Parts: sequence; structure tokens; C-alpha cells
Amino acid sequence: MSDQPLTPARLLSVPLADLLAEVDAEVLDAPAEYDVFEGVALKPRSGRIQIVLPKARSAAHRDVMARVLVGRLLGTDLAPLPASLESRSFGGVR
Repeated sequence: MSDQPLTPARLLSVPLADLLAEVDAEVLDAPAEYDVFEGVALKPRSGRIQIVLPKARSAAHRDVMARVLVGRLLGTDLAPLPASLESRSFGGVR
């Protein structure tokens, strides 16, 4: 990961491919039966961060959701995003 902090401005302005490389993440397509959800970020104990997004969404939608999920996962202050973009964390280090 880069030594630069992941500020909201950087999160939203860096080309997505560069952002994903910087945080060691990849975007994966969700199976078609999951097209009703917006996306999920998975951070395994080892390996790359996985951003799973519905394939049926537009490229612009997937770009925004990937950025939001990376930002939320890494603790970037994303205010004032709408409250409707709720995120939840499950699991954790044992």
C-alpha cells in the first residue's frame, strides 16, 4: 500500500486501476443471481482485497461502488455520502 493517506480526494480522483493496485485489490463479478445487491469488499487474512460487484451494473456504477467499498474498508472518511449507502462490517481478527 502507498505511503500516501487515502484521502477522499485521492479515493475519488486516482484512476480506478491505479487505486486498486495501490491497495492490492481486484474487482470480481458477482454471480448473476446476486444482481440485486450493490457490492461487497472482502479482505482475507492473506491475499488481495476482493471487491465483488454485480456485472449487470454500468461501468460508472461499478467504478463508484468499488471506490466506496475500498474507502469504507480502509477507513477513509467518506462524509457526506448519503446515509442510504450504508455499510456493515462482519467478522474480524480472531
